[in-house]
Amino acid sequence: MYVSVWKRFWAFLIDAAVFAVLFWALAQLINGWTVSLILLFIIWLYYAWLESSPWQASLGKRVMGLKVVDKRGRRLSFWKASKRLLTRIGTNLTFYFGFFTAAWDKHHETLHDHLSKSVVIAKDAEFDPEYYHDPGDHALTLVTVVSVILAVIFVVGLLAWVVLPQYQRIGDSVNAAHIIDNLNAAAANRPARLQAAGPNGPEIWLKSYSGCVNDAKDPLTLDCNGYRMTLQPDGISAVTRLSNWDEYTLFKSYQTGHIACLAHSKRAIAFCQGLELP
Repeated sequence: MYVSVWKRFWAFLIDAAVFAVLFWALAQLINGWTVSLILLFIIWLYYAWLESSPWQASLGKRVMGLKVVDKRGRRLSFWKASKRLLTRIGTNLTFYFGFFTAAWDKHHETLHDHLSKSVVIAKDAEFDPEYYHDPGDHALTLVTVVSVILAVIFVVGLLAWVVLPQYQRIGDSVNAAHIIDNLNAAAANRPARLQAAGPNGPEIWLKSYSGCVNDAKDPLTLDCNGYRMTLQPDGISAVTRLSNWDEYTLFKSYQTGHIACLAHSKRAIAFCQGLELP
């Protein structure tokens, strides 16, 4: 009576292929967010109408010989089928761990089966509520709880080892680009500084730059938001840090006009090597 998780998985892929084709077709005619909104509306009608129809199944489930019933073996109403689709959000939020609980569950039920109080069975099977013996309308199996815990661990791991490092790399790159812009602007203003200094006077900052203020103790240095720019005889240096606090220096040469990235730590050296410097 109950079906394997692999049959349900193949049914899911068939339905996903249908939506991919629909999305491509709509994208040829409509642009922007409208395509996504229309597709969401179609997905709702697709599942709610087909799973409440005499088929009791989406196209994927129909091809794989499956159907959906409630906990008493009856056909779902349109609104109960809509509720079933809505509860699939819970499965999606667990990165589909809630789907694969069907591999271990006694009745091969997913998380959204439990939440929507429905069951997927073979198309020609007769559902026996007495045989099913649901322990409680609101009960979740142990594997479902474990799947949620695993999903949380997976999400935390994904954030810690993939998303957060990527976010930090983007932030470091944006910071470096901002500093490079200020170095180029500062180098372009050098003639005005030399004229103001005169033949014997020291070259000092004539103006502040975005996010920078003059250092009261050192007129050659600007204290900026997260970095320091310093005037030197042969160029301008900017000392800053990566997200992990490793320090590196960007140096704009007056003679060559190029910017060099200098670092000592392993991560800072790797970051410098990945920069596209003018």
